[in-house]
Amino acid sequence: MNENQCRALEHVRDTCAMLESFLTTHPNDRPAERVRSATFEQLADDLLDAITAARNVGVPDHRIFDSM
Repeated sequence: MNENQCRALEHVRDTCAMLESFLTTHPNDRPAERVRSATFEQLADDLLDAITAARNVGVPDHRIFDSM
């Protein structure tokens, strides 16, 4: 894999980790529902953008999803 592909996979991995961390937040530490919903939507959009970018530089789908 070239440098661009490695960076793209790293971005997918980091974005997925942020989303997972958000989803596993303890119920007592969660923000208000409106904020929680908007944050989830933003993180999901960021993950989709990272996956699209990885595909655009030629990373095969199985490598993308293995990195998640």
